[in-house]
Amino acid sequence: MSIFSNILTNLKAAIAVVAARERSWTALLVIVWGRLSRMVVRMERLIALWRAGKLPPVRASVAGRGGMTGERVRLPTAPAWLVGYVQNAGAFAAHIENLLTQEEFAAFVAAVPQAGRILRPLCRMLGVGFRVVRVPVPKLVGASAPVVPRGGLVVGPDGRFLWA
Repeated sequence: MSIFSNILTNLKAAIAVVAARERSWTALLVIVWGRLSRMVVRMERLIALWRAGKLPPVRASVAGRGGMTGERVRLPTAPAWLVGYVQNAGAFAAHIENLLTQEEFAAFVAAVPQAGRILRPLCRMLGVGFRVVRVPVPKLVGASAPVVPRGGLVVGPDGRFLWA
């Protein structure tokens, strides 16, 4: 499964070319380049632990707990936003889509929920596997939540985008 590392290494090379040419985008693209580097390291570690049968327990989400101090850089959140900056990124999106359909990698992603925390931001950057589905707002206060198709971007009751 080193193909994941190869895809992201080549994507980082394409980003470096654009960052050197377009000075106004350099700061953003350097941040993305560093994030992709961390994704490769985290994914390789997870794959090695999965193969050895020594996966760490799944942690609860820490989103919204305010545990981070200091200023955090916010990247764009629109689907396929990186393709707007780096034209060649669309080709890497196709490679990621192909990788996600391969049997071994699909088994890995199904067995290791931590891989989703790495893959979701990457897929969002490249526009891989996005289906926007409107979730109806329940009319009754005590009504159960609507059934949402899994594996796509949905618009929640409050109008914010959620990953289902």
